[in-house]
Amino acid sequence: MSDMLIDDPESNVAQTGSALPSPPRGNRGTLIRPRSGWAFVNVGELWRYRELLFFLTWRDVKIRYKQSLLGIAWAVIQPTLYMVVFTIIFGKMAKVPTDDIPYPLFSFSALILWNFYAVGIAQAGNSLLLSAPLVTKVYVPRLTIPFASVGSALFDFFVAFSVLLLVMVFYINFSTADTSGVIVGPIMLMVFPVLFLTILLALGVGTMLAALNVAYRDFKHTIPFLVQLWMFSTPAIYMSVDEPAAAASPPAVVQQDGIAASETQEKKTAVQSEAGAETSGEMGIWAYVKKILQLNPMNGLISSFRAALLGHALPWSELGYSALVVIFGFIFGCMYFYRLEPKFADII
Repeated sequence: MSDMLIDDPESNVAQTGSALPSPPRGNRGTLIRPRSGWAFVNVGELWRYRELLFFLTWRDVKIRYKQSLLGIAWAVIQPTLYMVVFTIIFGKMAKVPTDDIPYPLFSFSALILWNFYAVGIAQAGNSLLLSAPLVTKVYVPRLTIPFASVGSALFDFFVAFSVLLLVMVFYINFSTADTSGVIVGPIMLMVFPVLFLTILLALGVGTMLAALNVAYRDFKHTIPFLVQLWMFSTPAIYMSVDEPAAAASPPAVVQQDGIAASETQEKKTAVQSEAGAETSGEMGIWAYVKKILQLNPMNGLISSFRAALLGHALPWSELGYSALVVIFGFIFGCMYFYRLEPKFADII
């Protein structure tokens, strides 16, 4: 009997190990580790959570228009009001160049793209603070939260874009305004690549602002000011910056007899030289400012969007520069977001 109780330890372990059933594959857990350092965008994870991204986007759209008196009309009201103001100030009073395009159509075609970008980065910048329970209580790819805010702004863009197409049809077919600068052609399809670049820029800037807003709450009050400042530093929204200013022709000198004629001509020449010096100084300053504003990537994107939509030749050099800045801005914004992500749940 005792001999039966005493057994070889190695064989006992082997028999015991063979007797225990292996755990089913469905019960195996997933180990989640926080990211450390800089990381690139995890495209595979975003694709696995694509349904969550869709529902978060639709949630933001419904929340924005729930219990709203005008509802989805707000997607058109804001760019329309900007268009009216710009038409009065820049179209009627300043008479800025518009490349033979009616100014309401000229400004509205740029304002809908800018409105999408401005609303997208503003909502994305505040998205993490507004979704604090989702960030602190369950695990989701946090990058989907600012991405969903940009997606809800894209919904507004397509609503306003539909209205813009109706405005174009009205001006071309029923208006007496000069629409020689509006050309319908295949180049209009280029609006979609330009829109894609604008979406990438909004995602990059929006995610970076979302991370900064969690770490430094001052950005909550700074974002609206930055958006307004950025709009007025994008002159392509309200004026054409490609058309050179026409040189002022000097007034004709009336020939007179005697000394009075020579004195009059000398005085006029002096006045003209002083005016020319002042004009050249102003043009020199404007040329310097113009070069600085060309560094704004939205300037090239909006110019390209308007040119494609109205059938003009695209400014390829500006579009190429903007594309490089967009790619860099998207990658850097997402990597900076991943850099601060491990601290979100602690400091939000």
